[in-house]
Amino acid sequence: MTTQGNDAQFWQLVDMFINTANAQVKNVDSNIIGPALLFSAARFNTYMHANAAGNKATFSEHKEAVLKYYLEQHEKMLRENLADFEQNFDKYAAFKPPAAT
Repeated sequence: MTTQGNDAQFWQLVDMFINTANAQVKNVDSNIIGPALLFSAARFNTYMHANAAGNKATFSEHKEAVLKYYLEQHEKMLRENLADFEQNFDKYAAFKPPAAT
């Protein structure tokens, strides 16, 4: 597992995922998009753990550590983004993707 650091590739992917999510607001209820992103991340991270583990025994042995790591990372990222949005509320709230039709 890696951390975000200042990795340009990380931020390019973040922007790509956000742009994709924003584009979906045109056709999908926005209350579905966030949970879909969360589920996708959970599914992908589980796959990555399975791939790194290589076998079911190792997968099971490290499952709780992986869970702890991702829960901590999500909480940290969510807190950082809530603080950032709170500090820049007027600027960020001005951006409104088009509503679903």
